[in-house]
Amino acid sequence: MSYKSFKFSDLKEKFGISQKTKKLFYEPIKPIQPSDLLVSLLNLTKGMPLTTEKAVSEAIVLPILREIRNTNQDIIELFSGENLDAERVNGLNGECDFIFAKAPGAIELTAPLIDVCEAKKGDIDNSRSLAQNAAQMIGARVFNQKKNLPYINIYGVCTNGYEWIFLYLEDDTVYIDIDRYYLNDLPQLLGIWQKVIDSFR
Repeated sequence: MSYKSFKFSDLKEKFGISQKTKKLFYEPIKPIQPSDLLVSLLNLTKGMPLTTEKAVSEAIVLPILREIRNTNQDIIELFSGENLDAERVNGLNGECDFIFAKAPGAIELTAPLIDVCEAKKGDIDNSRSLAQNAAQMIGARVFNQKKNLPYINIYGVCTNGYEWIFLYLEDDTVYIDIDRYYLNDLPQLLGIWQKVIDSFR
């Protein structure tokens, strides 16, 4: 078993973790204008046949996450395709699409805070994609606990590049945000990302 194998019923049975939907962010979000570089990179994708998860990841998701990392490199580092082997005996192992860690400048994964999972077949409402994201968040918590790091409340993000859903693991519940954020409102998307990053300062 690995992260991609989990369903929400498995998370409840193995770890006692329930899932609920609620509004995660109540305060007004301050929009953040994207850099000229990010705008340029995203404009280059227009008309491209982004028909696979890999294509969407390289053309849309990674440039956005790199922008977030570059504007917050004093607090976070971005890791791509890392194995997060937290507790193999319980299936908390496997590759993560992207992880933000509170380890600025680090070359080895430590202190994972935010897990970003790309939606399977681009379906952001697919419960298996959300469950995989939630399992990776649990893995990040266990990883931090084993390293005696204080980060046990973990954020997750599930995206198909065009639509983004935020999740939050607190105590024995994974909360799935009822709000969605969209590529066609990039300042709002970057603003909510900044709010999440700022919560770890």
